[in-house]
Amino acid sequence: MRSAPTISSQNPLETLRAFFSCAKILSSAQQLHAQVIINGLHKKVFYGSNITNVYIQSGSLPLAKKAFDQISVKNLHSWNTIISGYSKRSLYGDVLQLFRRLRSEGNAVDGFNLVFSVKASQRLLLLHNGRLLHCLAIKSGLEGDLFFAPAILDMYAELGSLDDARKLFERYSYRSSVMWGFMIKGYLNFSLESKVFELFSCMTNYFGFKWDAFTMEGLVRACANLLAGREGKASHGVCIKNNLLVNVCLLTSVIDMYMKCGVTHYAFRLFEKANDLKDVVLWSAVINGCAKKGKFCEALSVFRRMLENSITPNPVTLAGVILACSGVGSLKQGKSVHGFVVRNMVQLDVVNYTSLVDMYSKCGCVKTAYRIFCMMPAKNVVSWTAMINGFAMHGLYFKALSIFYQMTQNSCVISGKHVPNSITFTSVLSACSHSGMVQEGLRIFNSMKDYGISPTEEHCAYMIGVLARVGQFDAALSFLSNMPIKPGPNVLGVLLSACRFHKRVELAEEIAKTLSSLEHNDLSWHASLSNIYSDGRMWGVVEMAMAEEGLNKSLGFSSIEVRNKLCLFSSNDTLAFTSTNISHTWNSLSREMREIALL
Repeated sequence: MRSAPTISSQNPLETLRAFFSCAKILSSAQQLHAQVIINGLHKKVFYGSNITNVYIQSGSLPLAKKAFDQISVKNLHSWNTIISGYSKRSLYGDVLQLFRRLRSEGNAVDGFNLVFSVKASQRLLLLHNGRLLHCLAIKSGLEGDLFFAPAILDMYAELGSLDDARKLFERYSYRSSVMWGFMIKGYLNFSLESKVFELFSCMTNYFGFKWDAFTMEGLVRACANLLAGREGKASHGVCIKNNLLVNVCLLTSVIDMYMKCGVTHYAFRLFEKANDLKDVVLWSAVINGCAKKGKFCEALSVFRRMLENSITPNPVTLAGVILACSGVGSLKQGKSVHGFVVRNMVQLDVVNYTSLVDMYSKCGCVKTAYRIFCMMPAKNVVSWTAMINGFAMHGLYFKALSIFYQMTQNSCVISGKHVPNSITFTSVLSACSHSGMVQEGLRIFNSMKDYGISPTEEHCAYMIGVLARVGQFDAALSFLSNMPIKPGPNVLGVLLSACRFHKRVELAEEIAKTLSSLEHNDLSWHASLSNIYSDGRMWGVVEMAMAEEGLNKSLGFSSIEVRNKLCLFSSNDTLAFTSTNISHTWNSLSREMREIALL
């Protein structure tokens, strides 16, 4: 059993200094505090401040506060010690309370306690309080303090007072790279990327400016948000020239920028060279970048490599992986990821839950999707829309409408909670269109104005589909002529498709002429018109139309899981037809469908 530390009566100061530096755990701090009290030194500012700091380092703020309160005459160092302790623990309300107490006891302020108070105001979104602190700094002659100036600038920029931030920024003759970075971050937070490029121009002409990772990260993020690949490459060049890519945050931003701009080979080249810098954030950036660009197989491949390298995925990683599973329709992969989440007790957020709902819906397990939807601790508009869309894509139109009505009953226009958006109405009108629910579709379409949503061309296209699919062409044409927006290819394309079902060849030809003037290079309407001709046994017209245009329809692909193996194939995969019985089965089904059509 170790004995309690004792203080030498000959040189207590030197003895205590040694103990203060090595007391890292709570028991040692308490033993040291006991010796300070025994020797009657706990009220002296030097010993009291050091004991306060020892308690802070050992993680006991309540004991630190008691030690601080025992100091009879406090100085700025002791105040800053206790304020910084609360700030590091993110107890920002206590920080402001301590600062007010410091002021009420007649103590002066300095750059340190002002910075802690400004940061607390920023985190608590107290812009007015931050302005008062700024006024106090000006009154105390501290506005130009090297620590305070960047802090107040960051507060203004993050809380949306960008004019104040810009005025303050321009007032300083010396602008550190951190201040440039805070201005860039502020503009990015409010999607003012053009302002970022203005700053970039000023930075290049600013005398003595030195590029650093913080400022470059903001510039690269601006390029990514604007999909400005050329400017992004130039920024990458600056990073290489200044040897900044050793910073993993900047490297991740550069890779993310290339992914968003579609230059994936550059992104992968940088990723492969990263070596020891590959952390979970960097892996996640590549996985999400691939998934969002439709490179689903590549995303899953990178995820497998990540697990092989013993990197534990986080919720951001899983969101990208689940999206990739949805994209390829791989239920096995999706279940595997979901199982990983359950086994490792990963805390999912609303984004991850919604991704699982979407994945199970697209992979054919709509019941599982609905079960996950019901167990979600919190839902947002995207969650409700994903479930509506999931039921609609499986032909469960009445269930899709039921979910929509549940959503509207729970919505609150004032708070914006569960309020349907434009995409929600697209999904529910799609359900109405495919199920032939005319009156329900019209009622939902007219209710859009109650939520402040203006109909888009896609909404109008689904309403045309609702009317035309049940043969109400007069009503569809009337709706077309009274549309609040000019009819475009989507609307006319839906009407053209309905003409095939109802064999309205003459109307189809008129629509096709209009589409030809709007979208001459679009192949979809050519294919629809050819199908209408072929249904009417007008084979010569089909061949002539396709030959005149010189068109070939682009190929899509399908996927299916067979014996735990994901198979991707398209219509030109002739090897699959010759090596299996697919061709025979297809011909048999085709004959049966023709016989039914002739009945």
